[in-house]
Amino acid sequence: MQRLFFSLKFIPEQQQLLLPYQQQALDLCPAAKAVDVDNLHLTLFFLGQVDATQQQRLISAAQQITIPPFSLTLDTLSSFIKPKILYLAPSQQPDALLQLQQQVAQCCKALGFSDIHDKYRPHITLARHAVCDAALQQPVEPLTLLVSEFALYQSVNINGAVRYLPETVFGERHSGTA
Repeated sequence: MQRLFFSLKFIPEQQQLLLPYQQQALDLCPAAKAVDVDNLHLTLFFLGQVDATQQQRLISAAQQITIPPFSLTLDTLSSFIKPKILYLAPSQQPDALLQLQQQVAQCCKALGFSDIHDKYRPHITLARHAVCDAALQQPVEPLTLLVSEFALYQSVNINGAVRYLPETVFGERHSGTA
């Protein structure tokens, strides 16, 4: 059994572009714990524990999804009280992102996985264990990324640190900014 989730696939250069936003978040809530740059991602569907047979079925289903490249503009720094996280999100969700998420969710649900969230709220977790004075909702300098891939990721514990490793990548590779 592996702990898996589907996520947009950011290239390392895109993850590096997120670091100034992470620093802004940490400046607002200094006690928070920064997410490692290699783990910065935007979840499409969380699966939880998956066996090898289920994983192969998920991969086969996801290979049928087409992902035309689209722009994702991240422009809002915010927080969730529970779980205690700081995140970067789009104020306007692109239709292409919502369509991709719905296609991924349909595949997962058809294979018996349930969505643990009431409503999809795309975001990139920048920091965890964030105990801030109040709920945060702040506009920031927009960052526009070109998205052309998504992946099935595995969450693993390596030497006491959680790492998100792409198992299978879907879509086509393009450059990092739009």
